Amino acid sequence: MSRTITINKTKKYPSLEPGWKEVTINNAKYDDYNGSRFIDVNFDGYPETLRLRVYESVNKTTGEEWRIGQLFRFANAGITGGLEGANGSVVMKIDDNAANLKGKTLNVYFYKKGEYTEVYRDFAPSEFKNDVEEFNENDISYWKGRTEKNFKEYNGSNTHNTTTEESFDDPF
Repeated sequence: MSRTITINKTKKYPSLEPGWKEVTINNAKYDDYNGSRFIDVNFDGYPETLRLRVYESVNKTTGEEWRIGQLFRFANAGITGGLEGANGSVVMKIDDNAANLKGKTLNVYFYKKGEYTEVYRDFAPSEFKNDVEEFNENDISYWKGRTEKNFKEYNGSNTHNTTTEESFDDPF
């Protein structure tokens, strides 16, 4: 008599420990929650349940959406050019089709929320140069520092947070 048996192998993921990870985007899609538009971003090699969720945020003075725009900017995705703006600024033109994020890299911060690993909403660029701007190690350190500051402030003021003191203080 002969028989077969299927053995499911556990998939090995990269470390889910808190801290910075440079990730490659494998999927991104827009959605809406109670009238608030957001984009969910997943990463190569990580579980689909682990995602960066970025909600739209509009600058009240200029009317420009900046948070999802920052995702495309820092991932060097969909950038179609730049125009000189006022006071030496550059107005960046971005094709914000979610498909433009696939294969792009980004630095994200993992943290523990209870027993689960989450990705903080702010992020930092990877090193790159395009026709509009360039990010080097110093720039990346700057943006990581801003993210860490925002993360600590968010956790200090978020009374519904289940993150332990040790889990968000140790990595910094």
